[in-house]
Amino acid sequence: MFKGMFEHQLDDKNRLRIPSKFKKELTGENGEKNYSFFRGMNRCICVMADDELDDTISSLASEGISESSQASTLFFGSIFSAEEDAQGRVVLPAMLRKMAGIQKDIITLGRGNRLEIWAAERYYAYIEGIDYDSELKKLGI
Repeated sequence: MFKGMFEHQLDDKNRLRIPSKFKKELTGENGEKNYSFFRGMNRCICVMADDELDDTISSLASEGISESSQASTLFFGSIFSAEEDAQGRVVLPAMLRKMAGIQKDIITLGRGNRLEIWAAERYYAYIEGIDYDSELKKLGI
């Protein structure tokens, strides 16, 4: 279960390190790191362990040709497998980076079964002015 938030940066080659607190949740049964990036809501990038993502994909895969939606087209077309280098860095896919408006500063946010990666300035603009107390009440907390 992902929770918490980290502020960090892309390096000069558009690589990032998934924070170690989150990385263990992305490790498979045999110690391999199998996870993917995909387009999330509000112009963020989501990261999900492949076994978890496969469950989500399975629920959408039965969509008939005549039922095809724009949302599923965008979702399936935005999935990129993560490929880590020897130092544990991964290149953020250019298409997703552009969609999210990410230049350098990023926020990685735990959201239950997924991570969200935001351009830092976009994240802070998104949460600006939110009445935390009333939003918390909506969650029943």
